[in-house]
Amino acid sequence: MQTSTHLQAVPVVRTADLTEVSESMLDRDVAGLSESIKQACLGEADLVPYRVRQALNHALDAKTSAHLVEQVLALPHSTQSYTRHILHADPAGMFTVVALRWDANQASPVHAHYTWCAYRVLRGELTESHFEWDRSVEQAYLFNRVARSAGQSVCGHGGMDFIHRLGNEHAQTAVSIHVYGIDSARISSHVNRKLAVKLEVQA
Repeated sequence: MQTSTHLQAVPVVRTADLTEVSESMLDRDVAGLSESIKQACLGEADLVPYRVRQALNHALDAKTSAHLVEQVLALPHSTQSYTRHILHADPAGMFTVVALRWDANQASPVHAHYTWCAYRVLRGELTESHFEWDRSVEQAYLFNRVARSAGQSVCGHGGMDFIHRLGNEHAQTAVSIHVYGIDSARISSHVNRKLAVKLEVQA
């Protein structure tokens, strides 16, 4: 295994050297999903994240999700922060599929995205906090918190209209699968845009 340079102390682990193997972990464990995501990426740009979300929902039923979770939980992980495992790197660089392992009290920073994204919770429950960007003071304000249970999915475009934070506030380890519209070589540096934040919920 190879561990790439990480951003914000978040380990990114490559589950295989994808330049040397013909089958990714995703192709091995969830047949057809990478092709469905590829086809979604070839459609109308504004609809790509929604179509990718649909692809995740269609392919990841309870049985398939449980099998993938089992494989992810067997991989190396950090005890200091959540861990990202690259499951599939599109050969053309259109997208990368990543599994995230969240142990208790692990969370992402508040961030926007440089690219579109879609994710689905496979195990446990994550708390998603939503923020609004105030351009006048260059700061994000918390306005909502939502529980995301296994089976729920979310998508969004890149930019400042989709600012959030994900975290696991429960004892059970959570696992989620994320798809980003970027090549795997830049997954550590060109996905999350960390932001200054005010955590009080606005009235």
